[in-house]
This record gives sequence, structure tokens and C-alpha cells, in this order.
Amino acid sequence: MNQKLWNAIEDFDFDVPLSEFNFSTRLAKENFWTEAFTHQAILEYKKFMYLAATSDSMVSPSEIVDQVWHEHLVFTKSYQEFCELLGKQIQHIPSTHHKGELQKFKQAKEDTQVLYNKVFGEQPRNIWDKSDMFQGLNLKKACIKLRMKLLATIFILIALFFPLYYLLKPIYIQIQSKPFLIGMITIGIILFVSLEIYNRHKLKDLMNGFDANSFFFDLEPDELMYLKTRKLPFSIYATLHELVEDGIIKIDKDKKVSLLKDRKTDNKKYFQVTSILKEKDIDFQNLISLLSSKPIFNNINNSMDAFVKYVQKSSRFHQLFYLNFIVLSFYLLLAFVRLAIGIAREKPILYIIGLTFVLLIYVAYHLSRLAQQLFGETILSYYKDEVLPLKIDNKGWKWNYYLMGPAVLAAAFLPILPTRFQNDGGGSAGCGSNCGSSCGSSCGGGCGGCGS
Repeated sequence: MNQKLWNAIEDFDFDVPLSEFNFSTRLAKENFWTEAFTHQAILEYKKFMYLAATSDSMVSPSEIVDQVWHEHLVFTKSYQEFCELLGKQIQHIPSTHHKGELQKFKQAKEDTQVLYNKVFGEQPRNIWDKSDMFQGLNLKKACIKLRMKLLATIFILIALFFPLYYLLKPIYIQIQSKPFLIGMITIGIILFVSLEIYNRHKLKDLMNGFDANSFFFDLEPDELMYLKTRKLPFSIYATLHELVEDGIIKIDKDKKVSLLKDRKTDNKKYFQVTSILKEKDIDFQNLISLLSSKPIFNNINNSMDAFVKYVQKSSRFHQLFYLNFIVLSFYLLLAFVRLAIGIAREKPILYIIGLTFVLLIYVAYHLSRLAQQLFGETILSYYKDEVLPLKIDNKGWKWNYYLMGPAVLAAAFLPILPTRFQNDGGGSAGCGSNCGSSCGSSCGGGCGGCGS
């Protein structure tokens, strides 16, 4: 290896001079990449270009490296300077997909792998063997949209209503109101607890199926904070807190943010904040709104939303969600049949209406929570137990901020923040107790209100 050349290539900064929409920011935005994955892809692109500059044979990039290359070609001045550093004008030769070229590019790919292994060691599979960042999650896309499956199931359940009505009627009329209510509540508790345990196991199993070098295991605290709260400002607070602690910016008692000192930085997030404050002081909430629209911060929700959609469209997630939907829908159907029998027999139905309404609310909440459960509490627990213990830099305050929330922020910073995080785990427990107490009070009211 030409160590001098490689050191120069490694030190070449594609983001100089810093700007609002520089190379790495644009690359991440257009490909929905995370911060760490973007840096890794750029590093692998540099390695590829080193091989292209020092090899006499044709070399071929991976699809991900090629995406970086395409983006760099757009930045013509930077690309020209980079080629001058390489000492060679590297031409991008796109494949025309002619049969005659297939063998040539196949040989080039094999030669590239041999050269890479000789100079840099083993190629990282997540960059060289995958076509995009999400492929390493090993999640096959579902063939049928979940919405279509749910709609079809609803029609089937409606069709089953009448057979169930006549099948269950002889049984239901023998069951008094209080035993029926107690039975439904007991079955409901068993169902919800069982599904909760099952879902947690399946979601953890889903994460265990990710490649060890997947981007998932190298997420930044800012990105995880967005997944946890689904609110970008909570990720931005971390940057502002650091700037306050470093004495770069100040937030006064009227929540006005001002720049105390302007210093040179290569931190893109710091640069974005100080660039805005150079022009004028600004209200804290207005600053948050402004920063939320900037690419360097917007890339956080851009990549994480893409991650969420990718998982939610996978066949494994569809199977889990659909199982929950089927089980709970059939459970609700039992309550609706009881209600219909009560109406037909002109019996008091107040309590069964109340029970059915509460069950509807909780089933809707359960399914809505399941759609987001992986990205909040499940990933939080997984990172805390499985990922962070293996990370070298797991002691920074940003990790504590992700794990514990605003409690780790400076006392002077807390008064300007919202009073609490949206906590999915706390919400789940609260709803469970509310539903239990509501159903319990309905049970004790009497026998005539359950449609027997």
C-alpha cells in the first residue's frame, strides 16, 4: 500500500467548505441513510478510489459505493480536486447491460475483491454485498398490503357473525350477565397479557435476525431519540444543550437564544445552529422549528421514518400484526354477538354496550401501540441490554439522555422544555389499569344489563 497516498485520501474532506446542504448531508438525504452508514459508505468509496488509482486492472464498485460515486460526480469541483490528489482521472463507466459486458464486469468485481482483501482486508458485507442500507435487516417485503388483508378479514368476520349468532345463542341465553362479564374480562386479560408477552418475544426475535454489521447496531443517540419519541425536537435539544454547556450559545429567561462566541467547527449540527444565530437572536421555539426544516437535522427523521416503513411493510411484521388483529377481532365478535342477542330478546344491554365500547377502545389502542412498539420501548430495551454493553463509547451523556430523558440535561435547560416525554410504556400500563377498573365496575352493577 502507498501509505502516503492513502493517508491523503482518508483525510480528504468532501464537506469542505461547510454549508447547509453539503456532500454527506445530501448523500444521506437522497438515500435515506443514517449518519454512521453515510460515513462508512464514504470511507468505502475512498478505498475503492484508491484501488482505482493504484491498480492497472479495471475495478468495479458495489451498488452502495456507486451511489456515493454518482453523488460525488455532481460536486464537480470536489471531484476534480479528488482526482488530482489521486494522480489519475477516474472515469465513471456505466454498464450498458449488454451480454458482451457481463463477463467483463463480473471479472472486474472479482478483481476488485481480491485487490481490496489484499490492501484493506475483508470487505464489509453491508457495503459491498448489499444493494441498499436496509437489506441487512433480512426482512422480506410482504406481497399483499396489510390494509387489504385487514379489510378482507373484516368482511369475513361480518359474514361469520350470523352463523355465530345462531351457534352461540343457545349457550349465551344460559349464561347470566355477571358471569358473562366476568368471563369476558378474564378472557380479555389473558389474551392481552399473552399477546404482550408473545409480541415482545417476536419483536426481539426480529431484531436478532438483523445482520451483525447492519446499520441498526450503529445508530446515533439522536436517531434513537427520534425513534423513541417520534418527535424531532427531542433530538435537536441534545445539540442545543451541548452548545449551552460549551458556552457557545445562551438561552435567557425570556427564552431568547443568542450566540455568545463564534468558533470554527467541523460539526455540521453546530455549524447549522451558529449560522442561524449569527444573523440575529431568535426565540427558542422558533429556532427549533427552523432547525427542524434544515437537512442536517431533517435527515434524522428522514432515515428513521424510512426504517419504520421498511419494517412495517415486511412479511414478518405483517404476520405478527395480523395474528393480533385476528385474535382480538374474534374476541370482539363474541361481545357483539352477545349484544345482538340482547337486542333481539329485548333485554337490558347497557353493561354489554359499555363493555364492548371499552374493549373496542383497548383493542384499537393495542393494535396502534403494536405498530410502534418495536421502535420505542423494544429497541430501547434491546439497545440497553444487548448493544450498548458492546460499544466502546457508550458512556457519553447523549446515551444517558436517550435512556433516561431530559433528567440528564442541565438544570438551566429544563424549564424551556416540554414537561414530559410521551412514554409508550407508561401509557400502556395506565390504559391497562383504566380498562380493568372500568370493566370491573360494570360487572358489579347487576345481571339485567348484559343482554342475557
